[in-house]
Amino acid sequence: MSSSSPLQVPGSPHSSKRSLSRDKLAEKFESLGWQERKRIAEGALQTNSPSQWARMTGGLVAQRNRYMNVDPFAANRVQLKVPEGHDDYINASPIIIRSSKTGAAKNYIATQGPKDNTHHHLWRMIWHECASPAVIVMLTQPYEAGREKCYQYYPDNMESPPIIVNEHDEFGDEVVFEVSLVSIREDGKSRSTLRELEIKDRASGKTKKVWHILWPVWPDFGVPEGPHKHLLVNLIPLSEEKNAGEENPRIVHCSAGVGRSGTFIALDHLLAELEAGALDDVPDGKDPVEETVEILRSQRMMMVQQDSQFALIYETLREKWVDRWRERQGLPPIKRIVDSGRGSSEEGGTDAKRSGDAAEVDERDTKVARFTSELEAELRQNVERERLARLTELEAELRQNAAG
Repeated sequence: MSSSSPLQVPGSPHSSKRSLSRDKLAEKFESLGWQERKRIAEGALQTNSPSQWARMTGGLVAQRNRYMNVDPFAANRVQLKVPEGHDDYINASPIIIRSSKTGAAKNYIATQGPKDNTHHHLWRMIWHECASPAVIVMLTQPYEAGREKCYQYYPDNMESPPIIVNEHDEFGDEVVFEVSLVSIREDGKSRSTLRELEIKDRASGKTKKVWHILWPVWPDFGVPEGPHKHLLVNLIPLSEEKNAGEENPRIVHCSAGVGRSGTFIALDHLLAELEAGALDDVPDGKDPVEETVEILRSQRMMMVQQDSQFALIYETLREKWVDRWRERQGLPPIKRIVDSGRGSSEEGGTDAKRSGDAAEVDERDTKVARFTSELEAELRQNVERERLARLTELEAELRQNAAG
């Protein structure tokens, strides 16, 4: 791999050479933001031919949106299947991203956390857009810091009654669904709550299975910290395993449906690229992470919303790269502490208890190596600054002596 690649891993995973500086990451993220601002500005221009970046507008759109500044592009949105004369708007964007190796597409629908007045739109969309079994990945809690982030559109526990969807027949087509909870369990590997739901069309009696995966440990406008980062990596294959197939769009939402949702989708794609060997030889000037975020933002605004989320993608890929490198060298994997907090009830018990002391030592050694390399770099910079300052002082003294 070329030395300038953002995913470059030196000869040893503990080398002090760093792949990308924080300043470089900030520069890349700002460049992505500039491109997005240009798209939004172009979409706002009133022309005879609508721009592909034009946004949805109008009072009903505002009523259905959770946030006034986040909505799908008019040219790339899911349209509800409703009778003619009714508004088909839902704040949801189809997302397609292809393997650079095979060209095979992964499909998603990124959407906002539904509101009280829109949760039945979500279920209508799933009924029409997804095959059975469908998957919903929910990356927010219903409430965070006392504020609603997502209306609870699913049955909470086995005692909860079925949710009646469109009971008041908003669209006049007498389409009413029942959403029932079939089972619920905790997945220890990802620390997620896995609900098996059934959605039933009352008129026809037809049903679909929907797996609802709630991952509640990702803070809004932030990133998973510590062991939660590795739990996120485990969440991705779980969502794939439960889905009917890659052509079946996984529903991914947080609160706005852009920050956490975009980061999840980017990681899903890039980890698959890494596993397939597509990142083994990245040429100079090419950045797969930056390109992926640009692809996502061309389909839904603000995807990967925060610079910390952008940095998380690099960090996660680098750690997985190191794991892959060690495996190829015949070295044991780095043990990382992943305290799921609970075991998987699917296996009828808790996860096997790992060697805690050894795991802590390995994790501590890894952190020390990373911290030491960063400290060395910072010290070198400080020494260089002090050297230059001293040279400047000496030069000034020489000039003063010469003048005297």
